[in-house]
Amino acid sequence: MSQDSGAWLVVRPRSLPSDSREPVALPVPRQACLGLARAVLADEDDPARWRAFAADDATVSEWLSGVGLVEPPAGQPEPAHGLLQRLAADLIVGAAPAMARAAAVPVAAGPAAEALLLVEAIARMQALTRMARHFAESLQVARLEAARELAYGAGHEINNPLANIATRAQSLLLEERDTERRRRLATIVDQSFRARDMIGGLMLFARPPKASVGDCEVEALVAVVAEAVAPLAATRGVRVETRSSATPLATLVDRGQVEEALRAIVTNAIEASAEGSAVVIAAGADADDPAWCEVTVVDDGAGMDDATIRRAFDPFFSGREAGRGAGLGLSKAWRFIEASGGSVALASRVGAGTKVTVRLPRRLARKDAADTPA
Repeated sequence: MSQDSGAWLVVRPRSLPSDSREPVALPVPRQACLGLARAVLADEDDPARWRAFAADDATVSEWLSGVGLVEPPAGQPEPAHGLLQRLAADLIVGAAPAMARAAAVPVAAGPAAEALLLVEAIARMQALTRMARHFAESLQVARLEAARELAYGAGHEINNPLANIATRAQSLLLEERDTERRRRLATIVDQSFRARDMIGGLMLFARPPKASVGDCEVEALVAVVAEAVAPLAATRGVRVETRSSATPLATLVDRGQVEEALRAIVTNAIEASAEGSAVVIAAGADADDPAWCEVTVVDDGAGMDDATIRRAFDPFFSGREAGRGAGLGLSKAWRFIEASGGSVALASRVGAGTKVTVRLPRRLARKDAADTPA
């Protein structure tokens, strides 16, 4: 039986720079197709395991060397391998690619059963991945919606008795002459006001004021945020670097709310960074959609695991020890950016830092708007 499966993998040699790599189509033997199908169905994402599943086939090894271990860009967290997505993009079944024909490689009359099995396995796992992602996103939205409703209702109920406590303690403080009792009453007043501010922040997360949207220059926004966090960065020995787009960018947002949101995100990045490290704030147009621009905040701190990422925007959740803040910074940032029609995404790995991407609706110039497809 012929070992030709009619399946090909597009390989881009890693030995050359990414912009000059000439892709090569290599045939995948039947046995390697079966091994790849097993790796896919096992939901395995380790290149070494994929080589083992495919019996260390030369074509699979060459492909993994080209795309399975791509280094991340400098200053960015290392991404997950995502081998399934890359395999789906680089696998060709049923037709010989032009690069193979040009090399006069023998071509099968049609795909073998093993190649078709691999295609079916990829399609099934991609469908399961989409379902899992959709479920996780829906669950996140539902949880945050429930947290908002609870926050708003509880805030109203707690504020009234809290105001009574503060008022009565202030009245007693005016009449008290004993030094120790005055100190205790002053503590009650101070803690009541602290709790009031926390409740206020919680209610702001639940129902932020309506955004007053207007034109805002993204570079100016980034510069203001960098200046605002400079004292904290200097105290902690962290450099704050800014990078601007080659062309000016304007966005349609509530400047005050988005500025506060970015300040909270950058502050969080600074506090997660070690002395001597850097936090990079970069502004640029969205490469995939000209109707949006992006502000990214990248740190090389301790990073977050998946469980922490899922809860990062929950009110009062913090990876730091208790007593170091109300835990409302990222949750308010998310709400403020959402109120202006934007979105926030986190990418992080433990020990490899964190990247926060803020997408904001862009105000296009007339010519740009005319060129943008409807």
